[in-house]
Amino acid sequence: MDIVNLSQMDPDWNWLSTVAVDSGPLHWRHASTQSVNVPPGIPKRETYKRICAARRAAAMLDAPSSLLVSHGPRMTMYGALALALRSRERRHLAYSFNFTQLPRGPILALMRQAFKWVDRFVCFSTMERELYADHFGLDIARFDMIHWAARPPAESSGRDASLPAQYICAIGSQGRDYPTLMDAMRRLPQVPLVLVATPESLVGASVPSNVHVRCNIPSDEAMAILRGARFNVVPLSGSKVPCGHVTLVAAMHCDKANIVTESAGVADYVQNEVNGLTVAPLEPAALASSIERMWCDATLAARLGASAGAFARANCGEQAAVAYFESYLRA
Repeated sequence: MDIVNLSQMDPDWNWLSTVAVDSGPLHWRHASTQSVNVPPGIPKRETYKRICAARRAAAMLDAPSSLLVSHGPRMTMYGALALALRSRERRHLAYSFNFTQLPRGPILALMRQAFKWVDRFVCFSTMERELYADHFGLDIARFDMIHWAARPPAESSGRDASLPAQYICAIGSQGRDYPTLMDAMRRLPQVPLVLVATPESLVGASVPSNVHVRCNIPSDEAMAILRGARFNVVPLSGSKVPCGHVTLVAAMHCDKANIVTESAGVADYVQNEVNGLTVAPLEPAALASSIERMWCDATLAARLGASAGAFARANCGEQAAVAYFESYLRA
């Protein structure tokens, strides 16, 4: 079977390319926006790159049995439209189907039309199945939920000497509430926090002196910071935010406890007092109290971290994605 990955990832990346199935060998190819050369200054440059990559993907799908796997909702939309323009009915699996903010207006209308031609959608929380089915006018049965599945972060080769000897961390930018976290940290001057984010996600956040900010650093550096932290904090911007899965699972794989905002979007991962602590949204005093509690209680952090690690190994390893994909191919 021919399978084409459509993504914005490195052109040499092949999602699950080592999967072997009973139906026969799989031939993987990749259409990436990173392979599209567009001169700087072109209006809507990223949109143009997505369209070009989607057209390349559609052109690769010659056999009727071939499969398109798109990664992310924008690539899914352009991939579906490219197949429709070529009048090619192909199986189309939309993986990593996740929105920080739901689309509105003309783009919503276009997505509603394009998504009608997609076979299955994979999201990473139970809450998202109903949310996206309702928003795009689709049958909820077409949405599958699996836990975010990834390999554990690589071991670090060394320690950043500029970091505090002991610290906690917060990593990520999507759907984050860093103003509340900064308010909490201001109440805890004795607790150092290393924050890895983007400048955009820090808008409105006044950073106190005990917070060390790293912006737009490589993923391996961020994961080294995570491995060296005592525990991880994931402050989300509301009670229905489907974000933070990548950071949560990475921390779990490292046997780190998480303190996370109580949100339906992460309820499939964190159980309060079992494998982490949950805190009501927009409550800096409550967040500070939970951070101080775990900072002062190493036994609690170790117990919750061990439980988190067991959860990740059981539910969030790469094999979980392999098992899902194998079952999809057999369907």
